[in-house]
Amino acid sequence: MNQGSQHLGMGARIGIGFILVLILMVALGATGLRYVAEANERLKNIAQNNNVKTELATQMHSALRERALSMHTLPILGDAFEKDLEIQHFNSQGIVYIEARERLGRMPLSPEEARILKYIRELTVEAHPKVQKVVEMSMFTDDQAKIFELIRSVAMPRQRAIADQVSALLDLQRQQTAAAVRAAENSYVGVRNLMLGLGSSALLIGIAIAGYVSRRVAGQALQLANQAMYDPLTGLANRSLLHDRIEREIERSRRSGVSFGVALMDLDRFKEVNDTLGHNVGDELLREVGRRLKHTIRAEDTVARLGGDEYVVVIHGLEPEGVPVIAEKVLAALDDPFHWQNQSIDLGASLGISLYPSQCADASGLIRCADIAMYVAKRSGKGYAVYAPDQVHTNRSDLSLKSELREAILSNQLCLYYQPQINHRSQRVVGLEALIRWHHPQRGFLGPDSFIPLAEEAGLIGPLTQWVLKTALKQLAVLRREGHALTMAVNLSARNLHDMSLPGSVEALLAECGVPPEHLTLEITESAVMSNPSDGLTILTALDRMGVTLSIDDFGTGYSSLAYLKRLPVDELKIDKSFVMDMEANDNDAVIVRSTIDLAHNLGLKVVAEGVESRDAWDTLSILGCDTSQGFFMGRPMPVDKLQTWLRDSTLSPILAGAIYAL
Repeated sequence: MNQGSQHLGMGARIGIGFILVLILMVALGATGLRYVAEANERLKNIAQNNNVKTELATQMHSALRERALSMHTLPILGDAFEKDLEIQHFNSQGIVYIEARERLGRMPLSPEEARILKYIRELTVEAHPKVQKVVEMSMFTDDQAKIFELIRSVAMPRQRAIADQVSALLDLQRQQTAAAVRAAENSYVGVRNLMLGLGSSALLIGIAIAGYVSRRVAGQALQLANQAMYDPLTGLANRSLLHDRIEREIERSRRSGVSFGVALMDLDRFKEVNDTLGHNVGDELLREVGRRLKHTIRAEDTVARLGGDEYVVVIHGLEPEGVPVIAEKVLAALDDPFHWQNQSIDLGASLGISLYPSQCADASGLIRCADIAMYVAKRSGKGYAVYAPDQVHTNRSDLSLKSELREAILSNQLCLYYQPQINHRSQRVVGLEALIRWHHPQRGFLGPDSFIPLAEEAGLIGPLTQWVLKTALKQLAVLRREGHALTMAVNLSARNLHDMSLPGSVEALLAECGVPPEHLTLEITESAVMSNPSDGLTILTALDRMGVTLSIDDFGTGYSSLAYLKRLPVDELKIDKSFVMDMEANDNDAVIVRSTIDLAHNLGLKVVAEGVESRDAWDTLSILGCDTSQGFFMGRPMPVDKLQTWLRDSTLSPILAGAIYAL
């Protein structure tokens, strides 16, 4: 009985001990989980605060850049109203800068952040009168040399000093985020080890609790690391992780002597797709671009998303001679159209590449140089460009050219050349195409490729199109009064298909010039229509209803859906000259030309061929049933005075009675 009582007492003690251990383990588990939750909340607050601080510092940096650009722009603006608009833009960016700085000052700051922000305020107070003096001189004096000297020697050094401090603030935010993540990870490792140690020396329940806490710790650490270092939309590296990867690549390059490259890519026409189809479709396109890029690069390379539709690829071991292969490979990843609801979407991209160590020495410099090269590629339309120091001067030259283009539209520096279009059956002139030229006072005679992209970037394509239409229609009215029954073709830009007021403007100009709508042909490219299918269809339908002839220009060179094209109210297809010029020597081009003519006629459309430069090409097109052609064989683009003579001579005898001559 006593032994039983002792056994029972020992069991009770073991049970009590087990319960105590269990209670202790539960208490330890609860404490550990609470510690993890508190640490998680602290790190989350740090990450959120640092993200807000980084965004505000980025706004300050962007506003400073815009104000610097305005200071350089003001001295070259001749029009008082343009100066006033530029000053308003200058002041509005100042407000953005001040508001971002004050919001940053109201946030909890570390001592180093507070010191940098205080120094930024001091630099701003010091720079303000110098910068204001530049603005005032730009308003009241035309001495550009004196103003630019003041900008170079006084204003810009102070602006750069402020920008350097803002960059230092951004670097500090990145360091603090990385330090917070490392501290949290170290803390989590300590908690995990403690719980595993207690579990191994206690009961199985302790081990289970420790394992549970360990899994929670690992999951939370991974989640927070992803939030701090990865883009939430695409899962690619974000700006902070990109800088770290580039810094590591720089250290690696210094040790091994192997160079590397940074490629910055911007999607073409993404804004139009996003505005037309909605942000959900836009987000899915951004994710798909990220997936394609990750499948294209190697494991040792890095793909990051900077934000918006900008991506960066860090390419290990890239030498100058290997740039074309890599660039074509990256761009080829976007060659296949994206599909949404049976609709083909062609985005395209522009790529700028910088190289380490031959071109830039740090992460920020590599991204900045790649950004400059990317804009060069976008303007040239060549897909990619490698950074060169003279591109900075080219950017300044383009800025000046944009300002001069505004004046050119108002001061008759622009003119139109006209290329005749010949009917194959009658062998007579039936139409003209209006082609814009610019007699620049300093740069000489400029073709449209030199300034049309700048007009699109500067928001001048609307006024420019209005000028071309008005000038061409006035000339057509003169020719009609002289007895020439001709049509006039005018090219439209892709951006014109965003202007819902275009049909009303065309209708007003036709009435003003007294030209019947059917005598005006508006040419648009396949890519222009597909870049904004919704608004484009609305605008083209309105133009068609008023009787204007619509033509698809450069047919066969774009990416489009025939199922969609057949819905467009077009009257004519224009075969691109790249097919026409080579069809005598290239059987594939000849097949394309013949197929296009057959397709158009089966759809009830007329066909115009451009680039006819030989009698053989003319005869081949006649045999294939082409309706109308234009090219050097019949007549080059010519100014209006030569056009009058050419038309007079062409009416005296059939143009193709003998040999067609070219001016």
